[in-house]
Amino acid sequence: MSSPILSVRYRTVTVSDVRLFYREAGCSEMPTLILLHGFPSSSHQFRYLLPALADRWHVVAPDFPAFGYSACPDRARYVYTFDHYADTIETFVRALNLERYALYLHDYGAQVGSDWR
Repeated sequence: MSSPILSVRYRTVTVSDVRLFYREAGCSEMPTLILLHGFPSSSHQFRYLLPALADRWHVVAPDFPAFGYSACPDRARYVYTFDHYADTIETFVRALNLERYALYLHDYGAQVGSDWR
């Protein structure tokens, strides 16, 4: 039986009026690693990586808006650009009170992560 700390937990949080789904594993007292997924994927692509890293890291993997289990806001109220995704994920990180973290960027996630200010 696996430890609850090593198990992947499924959560949602609303940031800037958008419900974001994310997967989380590990203890929040460990160093945090944020995994940003590629295209056309979601945090599901990290389903094996999260528990594999959870003994050493607090791992957080959000789904971008319109990906995975996150909400798909209407284009009239959400601008689908890398800059706006970066702003959304930055707000997500603040909502989780994450102050220090490392980024693991893959494909689409690399553009989002590199657009942070």
